[in-house]
Amino acid sequence: MIVGAGPTGAETAGTLGDMTQRMLKDVYKDLDLSKAQIFLVDMGHSVLSTFSQKSQEYASRMLEQRGVQVRLGIAAKEVAPDHVLLSDGTKILTRTVIWAGGLKASSLSGNVGVAPGHGGRIDVQPDFSVKDCPGVYALGDFANIAGADGKPLPQLASVAEQSGKWCAKNIAAVIAAEPQQPFHYLDKGIMAMIGRNAAVAEVGEHRHELQGSIAFAAWLGVHAALLTTARAKIETFVEWGWDYFGKGHADPVLDRASQIDINWNDEEEETGSGSKA
Repeated sequence: MIVGAGPTGAETAGTLGDMTQRMLKDVYKDLDLSKAQIFLVDMGHSVLSTFSQKSQEYASRMLEQRGVQVRLGIAAKEVAPDHVLLSDGTKILTRTVIWAGGLKASSLSGNVGVAPGHGGRIDVQPDFSVKDCPGVYALGDFANIAGADGKPLPQLASVAEQSGKWCAKNIAAVIAAEPQQPFHYLDKGIMAMIGRNAAVAEVGEHRHELQGSIAFAAWLGVHAALLTTARAKIETFVEWGWDYFGKGHADPVLDRASQIDINWNDEEEETGSGSKA
């Protein structure tokens, strides 16, 4: 059960769908994956609501092809250890619930003497300063940063990255007794990967739309470019290429260690060291 059909929820649901249809069949040959169910629930009436209608329809089709059951216009009313109760009274039996329904700022925002705004975040001035708090700045997911239209910018990594660099320049300007500059966000577009060879991208301020394999390649390229070092970029491309073209997969993680007998002293006994770290 994934709650929230924004980019995070859609990407998670699509990835899980790919796993049940491809990778897990090779890893768990004795597991009947036909009984696995993936639910994507959202109070809104569309998947990827911030995207164009064409992108929304494409994303919905790709999710359905991957076996994801999309439930729109319905909220998660209650989450219990073994089920989720939906607002329409439906009870979904599950022990795995992934929250992708948005976020709120740290509780610290309500304890700094400033009335928080939407999402528990602090409303900031165009230069990221907090009103009536000289020398105090807020940014990233902790702040409501107004865009060109006056509405708060979305909680995206690109917003946090640009605001961080801009805020640092403003702080340096204060130290140098120079004027601070209001923030101008460079909108590079939005994108979401639904699964293997399936993605949507709306590039640039004018939102040029891409879908399918081209958008999938663009998503990979952008996220690799955001890595900080050349080594990280090269290693990531190698790993992605191996995963895409190869048939080998990482070993599964044992999540029920208590059900088997493990002697954690095996290595110590084999080495004969007798010492403990």
